[in-house]
Amino acid sequence: MFVPAHPRRADVTDADGRPARVSFIAYELFAHPTAGTGAVAFAFTTRERLLAALGEAQPWVATSIGPLAEAVAAHDGTVLLDPRVAPGPYNWRPDDLAAYAREMR
Repeated sequence: MFVPAHPRRADVTDADGRPARVSFIAYELFAHPTAGTGAVAFAFTTRERLLAALGEAQPWVATSIGPLAEAVAAHDGTVLLDPRVAPGPYNWRPDDLAAYAREMR
């Protein structure tokens, strides 16, 4: 599955009290009319479908549907497979992606 997601970092304190930085991947969650009040993770069967729905600048990860569904369900969410996305401006534009890449360095 191809899932909208992007890397994140958190500054934490390790077990010895030293500052540390932890890297992780954050799935992007969406509101969707069929999901009620819960958050929705979009999953696409091909990269091409993800990019057609969310744009060429959309960051993504490849993952298995099982772990994704478990992670989202733990927060009362659901996964939509190959969702139809309403036309409109994309969440990520090339300039946004470039700025984010600079921030993550």
